[in-house]
Amino acid sequence: MVDMTPGDIATGRMAKDHQDFVDLQNEISGADTGRMRKFLNPDDDRTPEGKRKKAEREQIRRTLEDLMRDPEYARLYVTLGDRLGIAETEADTGLATIQQMLEAAQQDVIDMEANTAHDPDGQAVFQYADGRVVYADGTDVDPDIAAGIIWPEGAPSAEDYLAAKDRVQSLQNSLRDWTTYRYDVLGDMRDRYDDKANPMDKSDHRRDLARKGDLAPHMPATKLVSESIKADARTAVANLAMPTVLN
Repeated sequence: MVDMTPGDIATGRMAKDHQDFVDLQNEISGADTGRMRKFLNPDDDRTPEGKRKKAEREQIRRTLEDLMRDPEYARLYVTLGDRLGIAETEADTGLATIQQMLEAAQQDVIDMEANTAHDPDGQAVFQYADGRVVYADGTDVDPDIAAGIIWPEGAPSAEDYLAAKDRVQSLQNSLRDWTTYRYDVLGDMRDRYDDKANPMDKSDHRRDLARKGDLAPHMPATKLVSESIKADARTAVANLAMPTVLN
């Protein structure tokens, strides 16, 4: 072990301080020393990359300020932003409501399958008003098997069960359509609207403002309400406005 004198320690510290100073200057100037950066983040305004990005941000800000000096552009910009925000909120509400309704409808099907009769193999069976007996997929049960089935009190009819399955399918279709609308249609519009590096011009705003509610999925709200899935779900759908981004 080599003993170090106070002078050696002081000299070492001075050398390190000097090297740190040199390294910092190299980072600020952008000089490539072959060593990892020790002081500045690449986006720091003092680095060449940071200065470039700052200049770009300033240019974007000035461009938007220049555009907003045009009263017509400013009106179109604000109007589209407001209506897009409303449409996004309405679409989120629609998705949440449909998801809630779908879960309720799926539970209805599960409950019906649990409360109906079953054939000797344990498969759920359902009976039409005319006496015909079918499996869950709608295929007929063999008459000899059907004759021996004992029906529990309050067993759901085949009509009610198959209607419940249709509700599930309808809601799944609506959920798919509204998901596409929310994230593909409105999402693409939002990305374009928020692209400050390549701002929309007035014709872009007019085009999107002209794209009315036909962009939104046509959820059969009246039909869903009439099907009486759940009281709370019916109320939610009755109060759900169709998104009109551009109305």
